[in-house]
This record gives sequence, C-alpha cells and structure tokens, in this order.
Amino acid sequence: MDKEILINRLKAKPDLNLFIVEAIEDSTILNSLFQIVLTETSSIKYVCTKIIRMVSEQKPELIYPYFEDIFKWLHHKNSFIKWDGILILANLSAVDHEDKFGEIYQDYFALIQDPQMITAANVIGNAWKIVLAKPELESYITRRLLEVPKIIYMNKGEPSPECNCIVCGQVLECFDHYFDFSGNQAAMIHFAEEQLGSHRKAVAIKAEEFLRRHSGKGI
Repeated sequence: MDKEILINRLKAKPDLNLFIVEAIEDSTILNSLFQIVLTETSSIKYVCTKIIRMVSEQKPELIYPYFEDIFKWLHHKNSFIKWDGILILANLSAVDHEDKFGEIYQDYFALIQDPQMITAANVIGNAWKIVLAKPELESYITRRLLEVPKIIYMNKGEPSPECNCIVCGQVLECFDHYFDFSGNQAAMIHFAEEQLGSHRKAVAIKAEEFLRRHSGKGI
C-alpha cells in the first residue's frame, strides 16, 4: 500500500482491530508501516509501532523478517518507539528459528539498567516470554533480574527508591511465569523473601503470594 495513502487512513483514526486484520492479510501494509516509522515526523509513527506490536502478538511470524529493524528501536531517542520495540522482540522470540535473539540478548537485557523505570519494567515484564522460547537463556535472564534491587531508577531527575520497588514487583511477576521451569528456584525464593520487607505494600503482598505458591516445591 502506498505510504501516503496509508498515512491519510491512519490520520482518520480507523478501528485498529479491523486494520490489524487487513495488515495481516496484506504484507504491503506492513512494509509501509515500517517506512512510516523511519520517515514520518508526526505522531502517526507511534500508531504504526502500536499496530506492528499488535500484529506481533497475533502473527509474530509476519513481523519476524523485520527483526533487525525492530532491534534498532531499542536505542531510539523516542521512548514510545523503544518500548514497542522491547515488546515486539519478546513476541518474536517464539518464532526465532534463526536464533537472531542470540545475537542481541545482551543489549536487550542491558535495558534493565536503564534509569527510566518504564523501560526496565517493559523488559522485565516480558522476559518470561523469552525464557519459555529460549530456555538456554534462563540462567542469564534470571541473573539479570536478580540484580534489580541494586539498580537506581530515576524520577524527575532524582533517584527513586519507589521506582525500584515497582520494578522489583515486576520481577516477582516475571519469575511467577517460569518458576517451575527454572534451574534457579532457590535464588528466586530468596529474592521473594527479601521483598517481604518492601516499602511498597503491593510488592510485599506479591512476595507473600509468590512464596505461598512456590516455597514448598522441594527446592
């Protein structure tokens, strides 16, 4: 589909669910969406990355040929594009038959140390998908997640212990997805035990629930 025609359609704010069905059926739409992300200066490019992300949730194999393009989004100056890139790559891990993720996983998980909490939370909140698709990376991923309590996240230019607490809660949720498949269960349990004293009540509750589910599994 011609890029300019597509831009005008998107500016008219179409039903995205219907548009995604069309994009799945017509590969030229996907090509144009990626071109718009590269060249468009208006906010339409954010709609494009959202559509690409939604397609990756339903048909990751259609987005997989663009893996290298999406990897570049991880270092994009715009946070919204970066965040969609994080989510899309996690979705693509399930169809990564060429092991492209094996070449970029260190860059991907380095974003856990990004001072912006949302960036780190997006990586952590989707890391379980990568563990299930790439079990050989489980120990590495778990080790990176266990580092979170020592990481400083910023809020309004100041270090934020509250942001760190929130990200620790994301780690617990992630561990919950793959605990039964992990070779690092004892470390996960220890992490959860430490979170019982979290200053954020919601995180302490998550830790209690995590331990209730998992601490009696014969570690």
